[in-house]
Amino acid sequence: MGNYRNFTTVMYCIAPWAARITEAELQRQIEFFNHYVKPDKVYLETFRSEWASQEQLDLCKRVFKDHGIAVSGGITTVTEDLSPEDSKRQRFYQTFCYSNEVHREHLKKVVTYTAENFDEFIIDDFFFSQCRCEDCRREKGDRSWAEFKMDKMREVSENLVIKPAKAVNPKINIIIKYPNWRESFQETGYNPAQQKDMFDMIYTGTETRHPVETEQHLPHYLSYSLMRFFENTKPGKNGGGWFDPYECYGIDTYLEQAYLTAFSKPREIMLFCWPSLYHNKVVTPLGFRLKDLDGILDKLGKPQGLPFYLPHNSQGEDHLEDYLGMAGIPLEPMPTFPAYAKTPLLPSSAPSVLVTASALEDRDIIPKIRNFINQGGKVIASSGFIIESLQRKNGIEDLTSIRFRGRYAETCEFQISRSGSSRMYYRKSGERIRFPVLEHRTNSSWSLLNAGSGDQHTSILIRDTNGRGELLTLAIPDLFSRIKKIPAEALTRIREELALGNIYLEGPPQLSLFTYDNGTFGLYPYTTLDSAPDWVKIHVKGKASALSPISGDNSFVSEPVKIAPLSQSETETIFEFRVEPGDYQFFKVEV
Repeated sequence: MGNYRNFTTVMYCIAPWAARITEAELQRQIEFFNHYVKPDKVYLETFRSEWASQEQLDLCKRVFKDHGIAVSGGITTVTEDLSPEDSKRQRFYQTFCYSNEVHREHLKKVVTYTAENFDEFIIDDFFFSQCRCEDCRREKGDRSWAEFKMDKMREVSENLVIKPAKAVNPKINIIIKYPNWRESFQETGYNPAQQKDMFDMIYTGTETRHPVETEQHLPHYLSYSLMRFFENTKPGKNGGGWFDPYECYGIDTYLEQAYLTAFSKPREIMLFCWPSLYHNKVVTPLGFRLKDLDGILDKLGKPQGLPFYLPHNSQGEDHLEDYLGMAGIPLEPMPTFPAYAKTPLLPSSAPSVLVTASALEDRDIIPKIRNFINQGGKVIASSGFIIESLQRKNGIEDLTSIRFRGRYAETCEFQISRSGSSRMYYRKSGERIRFPVLEHRTNSSWSLLNAGSGDQHTSILIRDTNGRGELLTLAIPDLFSRIKKIPAEALTRIREELALGNIYLEGPPQLSLFTYDNGTFGLYPYTTLDSAPDWVKIHVKGKASALSPISGDNSFVSEPVKIAPLSQSETETIFEFRVEPGDYQFFKVEV
């Protein structure tokens, strides 16, 4: 057992630091980290543009082990120019050119050196091919860049990493860490569909940083959703989640990476990197929260949510799932289309799946959807999926009367009906939101939620019945971040229809709901410029007697007070409580 019961806390030590650290200074730094985050393990890097010498590796390994900290290896595949012609190659981050023999031999040397020193090593997420030099162009031939890069990196993985490492150390455990830009993998050679079976383990980059002031613009929910995606990619062999303190611009922005990574129930929580975190102000609250989260995770089951089909090597409506996740819809991303099967814990719920434009990477997606619906399932499709399907004429016309004529509408008024009621009421958004106009034939398809301006409205949520099941189409704003501008009452209608299981959320946007298979759930309200404390309601299907708060190891409340129902009927129980930005809360539903 390590310092925590539910995860191992690990830290990454980069090669330039390892090459220069003295024993006395390392002792001081270990004392600092042991006081706060209590690392169980480190990944000690051998190479990152420069080498950590054998003498320095031996020093670090000895001192870490003396403190009871396990040590594995690490590699970052970036390098300075290795030959005069390298100056002619434009390589982002100085990544290797794998069409160049000097670079290829250098990588094998790095891998062999690392495998001789460790029984396990991880490859940082620069293990991609960005180079488009003349050598690469010549080798590519008539293939697309994505085809060439994926073929090339499969060959590099096998011949320059796995075979050389296992030749010198047959028991080596090799881990490939995937970055947070999943939608772009195929253009640079990452291919989890193949590499998951080549490498012993995988690892997940959960860095989101500040969503506005950085070039990647990564929604915070990605720290959770990408972990779940890779858990479903290589079950039991996703090593953990890895995040860093860079470009966070506020302690809460940094800590949210840790929270959402932990909510996904990882095996390891990786802190990158040792020298950047030494005497960093984020370490103090992180240590406090890790202990608290450990106590909460004791009581949570397996994460569950609306299955979201995200094929490998796909691109389309990038990160839409994360914006929906931040609007209170629990999601479970997966690289394979789910089989139709009733969930034993939720026998009254129809099996459901969400598809966006990314699912069109699967050429058989329409037959899969048709079969799923005909058996009684519910398929929720984004407007991007429907529109592109109509353009491709792939057979979606057989499942819905929706047609798209290229029109868009800026809306500020939402026409809402409650489930099972024909009564409509209106709410206004604070800003105008632009939606695609989805024309459909009334009474062939039925609108559940409308938006518009004045006396003209367009449909936002549309139902089609087919066989024993249904197709729901959700219109998406052209900027996904505008989802948070939809009035809370309209969002609640969407949450209700997309809910998997017996819980859904009523309340403001920018609030994630996390559900687990043992009747527990959690809420996390994000910290944004316009966030403020608010009241939320939790709808539980059927009768429930109370919500029991789940306390962490750092809770100041010895006996948390149970929350009694606000109202109750034969079909539903509603609870109400207050949430504050940046503070997570978890509960057990008591029946």
